Amino acid sequence: MAAEIHSRPQNSRPVLLNKIEGHSDGLNAAVLIPKEDGVITVSEDRTIRVWLKRDSGQYWPSIYHTVSSPCSCVSYHHDSRRIFIGQDNGAVVEFLISEDFNKMNHVKTYPAHQNRVSDLIFSLESQWVISTGHDKSISWMSTHSGSMLGRHSFGSWASCLQYDKDTQHAFVGDCSGQITLLKLDEQTCSVITTLKGHEGSVGALYWDPVQKWLFSGASDHSVIMWDVGGRQGRTLLLQGHQFIKKQKLKYHMVLRIQTLYVRYLSLCNSFFQAPQWLDSDSCQKCGQPFFWNIKQMWDTKTLGLRQHHCRKCGKAICGKCSSKRSTYPIMGFEFQVRMCDDCYDTIKEEDRTPLATFHEGKHNVAHMDMDPSRGLMVTCGSDRVVKIWDMTQVVGSSVAAGFSPR
Repeated sequence: MAAEIHSRPQNSRPVLLNKIEGHSDGLNAAVLIPKEDGVITVSEDRTIRVWLKRDSGQYWPSIYHTVSSPCSCVSYHHDSRRIFIGQDNGAVVEFLISEDFNKMNHVKTYPAHQNRVSDLIFSLESQWVISTGHDKSISWMSTHSGSMLGRHSFGSWASCLQYDKDTQHAFVGDCSGQITLLKLDEQTCSVITTLKGHEGSVGALYWDPVQKWLFSGASDHSVIMWDVGGRQGRTLLLQGHQFIKKQKLKYHMVLRIQTLYVRYLSLCNSFFQAPQWLDSDSCQKCGQPFFWNIKQMWDTKTLGLRQHHCRKCGKAICGKCSSKRSTYPIMGFEFQVRMCDDCYDTIKEEDRTPLATFHEGKHNVAHMDMDPSRGLMVTCGSDRVVKIWDMTQVVGSSVAAGFSPR
């Protein structure tokens, strides 16, 4: 079922501590149990499993529970030992885990959605279960009565969710690339704003309630930090991820654990905000018309050119004036991106020094969870394998600061 890899050597890269195998289908989520050597997993094979580390150093399932439909997501509240499972049939199931983690009792089933549940969160303060689904909606339900309190629909599949318990605001990412900020009330909700910046499906959100920062990751290979609390509209674009499309809205990171996010707290103040892309009917460097500028093409008797944008200055330029490519980590570009020739000449070699670290994960990562107090991270994926990592040397000060990427 599981194997202990080795003890923790002190170096600056993730250390694989344990590997758990035994599922018969892809894993959709794995979460670490706080203050315990344990992991909770949910899978397409319809099982909920609680794995505990034995004296031998191996992880074995202390709970093996099968439900009626594939499990798509999980929310676990450790203090109350309540676990909520989203399912492919649209239902959310609540269980209560015993103190010794050897038994799990069914509490309620919530009719949350008409289609697969994509994400969910349990709020102890409001006693709500909040969930998003492929039926293009967010719903919130009372854990006291088990009834539906409210529902809001979107134009696209709702793929991920974050919630601020103090203000009762929910962030919902969808497959169109938008993030909707909602204020939830007992039976109604109001749309506060819509964040637009991604060009692909939003696959993951993380809300930092202390800094009031929202992080979003999407299939356009980018992570955006939204400064929600600053109210200045500041955003930071960070590109250092590679994805492949896998079954509808699910995107897996390819072959490596990318720890770009664990350095945000120490680096955000030194990042430059990427410029807004400018609009123009002709190249802002050489003046040649773009292909939709019929009048200038007719007047100059020239063919129109395709429009591009410099990632450093944001100007609208043609391909001839942007023949160079460069990394520019201070703006979040860890991979080479298009630069106009003038901006390329201003970039020094030290400006290309990477600010992100990349490490081999050796499996497709569909979900990860982190315990910052212990410096542990768990990853799982479609290869049916769970891996537990020591991240203390990689995360460094971010762990000490209490940063916990979801």
